[in-house]
Amino acid sequence: MATQRPASTSSPLSPEVAELAARHELGELRAAFAPQRLGIMMFALYLFTLTYLLILVIPALLLFLWLRRYPNFSRKQASKRLYLFDNGMIMNPQSADGLIVLRWDSVQLYTNVSQKIINGIPGPITYVYTLLPPTGGASATLTEFYERPGAWGPWIQEAVVRAQGPTALGTVLEGRTIRFGNFEVSRTGITAGGRGHLLWADFQRIDVENGRVHIMKTGDAIPWSRSDVKSIANLAVLLTLAKNLDGRRTTGP
Repeated sequence: MATQRPASTSSPLSPEVAELAARHELGELRAAFAPQRLGIMMFALYLFTLTYLLILVIPALLLFLWLRRYPNFSRKQASKRLYLFDNGMIMNPQSADGLIVLRWDSVQLYTNVSQKIINGIPGPITYVYTLLPPTGGASATLTEFYERPGAWGPWIQEAVVRAQGPTALGTVLEGRTIRFGNFEVSRTGITAGGRGHLLWADFQRIDVENGRVHIMKTGDAIPWSRSDVKSIANLAVLLTLAKNLDGRRTTGP
């Protein structure tokens, strides 16, 4: 089933981006995201603070330099874009110049989405997606610097599953194993460091909550094994593999 196009900011491709997309065979452009601007209240607060500090040159200068990271105060930052294509992505780093190109079929994707609860009140959600190339090349870190992380984050995870999931499943069914952080997936089950091997026949499910991955064994109320989400590359591929292999209930070599 095709992944739906995420809502995004309309942004034409520059000649440089178009050339890179063609060279790396990234396919059709699916979405483009601009940097997320400060809300009216925060913008007004920072502007008032800057004006107030103008009587103190050094603090005002430091605050101005700090505010330059926001697109509201910097044309250079406002011009940056995250482009999502069928086969990969092109993006401007938040704190550097240039363009980074990565393909979904070879990238290692680490996700770290968290939300602090203060006195029972949910705080803002923070997004950190780290994408590593197979060998060499530049890595990319995506945060809520770009607008609508709740749209582009899941879309990227689905794109990686589309590109790598079938090959990963074929690899495992051929009798080889694939490592996902502390876990190894094979035809017969999941192996976890310090816990041994859990057969698919005894596997119940994988839960992902509060930044942790929990492997649940049938009949047990506590996780058989657990690991941090942020330590597992391509977690969405792991979840897809577990769903497919659990359905097969493979127990033999």
